Amino acid sequence: MNDKVSVTFESGKQIVVDYKTKVGDAIKAVEDDISDILAAMVNNEVVSFNHELVRNSHCNYIKYKSDDGYKIYSRTLKMLIYMSLKELMEDAKVEFVSTINKDQYFTIENAEITEEFVASLKNKMIEFINMDIPIIKKQVTTEEAKVLYEKSGDISKVASLKHNLKSMVSMYFCGKYYNYFYGMLAPATSYIKSFDLRKYKSGILLVLPNDNFDEGYNLSKEPEDTKLYDAFFAFNKLNEVIGVRNVGELNDKVINEKIGDVIRSCEAIHDRKIVEIVQEIEKRDSIKMILIAGPSSSGKTTFAQKLGVQLTLTGYRPITLSMDNYFKERENTPLDENGKYDFETVDALDIELFNKQMSSLALGEEVELPEFDFVTGHKKYNGHFLKLEENDILVIEGIHALNPILTEKTNDSQKYKIYIAPIDTLDIDDYTKISSTDTRFLRRMVRDYVTRGHSIEKTFDLWDNVVKGEKKYIFPFVDTADTIFNSSLIYEPGVIKTFAQPLLLQVQRESKYYAQTRRLYEYLNNFLPIETGPVPNDSIVREFIGNGCFYR
Repeated sequence: MNDKVSVTFESGKQIVVDYKTKVGDAIKAVEDDISDILAAMVNNEVVSFNHELVRNSHCNYIKYKSDDGYKIYSRTLKMLIYMSLKELMEDAKVEFVSTINKDQYFTIENAEITEEFVASLKNKMIEFINMDIPIIKKQVTTEEAKVLYEKSGDISKVASLKHNLKSMVSMYFCGKYYNYFYGMLAPATSYIKSFDLRKYKSGILLVLPNDNFDEGYNLSKEPEDTKLYDAFFAFNKLNEVIGVRNVGELNDKVINEKIGDVIRSCEAIHDRKIVEIVQEIEKRDSIKMILIAGPSSSGKTTFAQKLGVQLTLTGYRPITLSMDNYFKERENTPLDENGKYDFETVDALDIELFNKQMSSLALGEEVELPEFDFVTGHKKYNGHFLKLEENDILVIEGIHALNPILTEKTNDSQKYKIYIAPIDTLDIDDYTKISSTDTRFLRRMVRDYVTRGHSIEKTFDLWDNVVKGEKKYIFPFVDTADTIFNSSLIYEPGVIKTFAQPLLLQVQRESKYYAQTRRLYEYLNNFLPIETGPVPNDSIVREFIGNGCFYR
């Protein structure tokens, strides 16, 4: 066996090191200062500093000002919270409830949250940071991990390992403490530069720096009260009613052949919420249009059709309008920073025309609706006239539907605004919730592969711009919605798993997306597969896996 390996760094530097040299030692050999390097990307795989090099490798750095770096920073803060709580109260029962606007809200079931308690917790975290304790990732047997978690009272971790068929699992060790947070942690506690803890509602808010870790960033900012919190709490309580609060309990339902009951309960929750929305609309006689917005792969298409069914049963005649028909002429479409047409911005729409026609329709006037020809890049008028009759109601779905600039000429009393998104409430463990962004990406990946013939890498290519557009054009208007519809289904990961994992395996190590596909594949391994048979054909998840009764 060759006892030497070559390492090529992103700067172009190349060195030869001994077989099984740790990545951190190799980086130290070429860099004078590694204080801003949180981890490494070796051969397109995210690894810790103690990862051993066993073949010729390319090594890039993961720093604070990157998406991976930000996630590592966040997880490391959770490790510090875990360690500090163990110091302050051995039997602390923690639950990270929600992540909204970057800040992370958590509760401690058996503690009285006071300003003094929060200050003590923060000071203990700072003590650990100043001690510069190394954080070491190790592989241990699954049985040993269960014993360690039982010893420390981490019942949620024990539950998550209950159906794990792997012989080895990863754990992080920091001094006398150990845990795992489903992703990389920083090399040492001292890598945490800034954070804040605030007493908030009945728990504590962990406030992180902004994406760029700008100097002078105000960590003591006031938390934003958002309707998303309320929606999250409401659905979190429903998890307890169903009896599925974490992945372990979901897998138990699969093993015990009770998953059909879970599926029916989840779908009933969706149906009940849609009925409640229609009842609210009925109470407001002046409403002429329903505006539906949400990020990509939220299930807007299926939701709008299910809403239409309930509206029809109540005596309305829903008329669907697509915002896609109101794009500006191609030559007037704005360009992005790369000189390409930017179809995500609200300025890509003919705002004046949309405003005028919506206002006219709300006033009972007749308009000729445009049809946008995506081949020629121009609107056409083919004699499609519309005038709202007594029981007619417009249903308008689009990413910009909540932006007030589009309907500013229509009286607010004539509009009912809905924000839809999967707001995942299922725990992987007490410190980790299922990621709503991951849920949406997996939905889109499966749907795009089947219906649009997109490769997995094509979906990744588009995703960054999609997320960027959502942050700029959708999320700022969430609190203006009349209601929020949570399109998540707690059983969904087990269903989507059987469709997504084979697709994720198509991405080869040479791909720049290899690390992301591997993370998603490992994430889905937490769930036992669930057959699609019990999933009703009008379920939102059918929009993505197929065999539904609605248009996709």
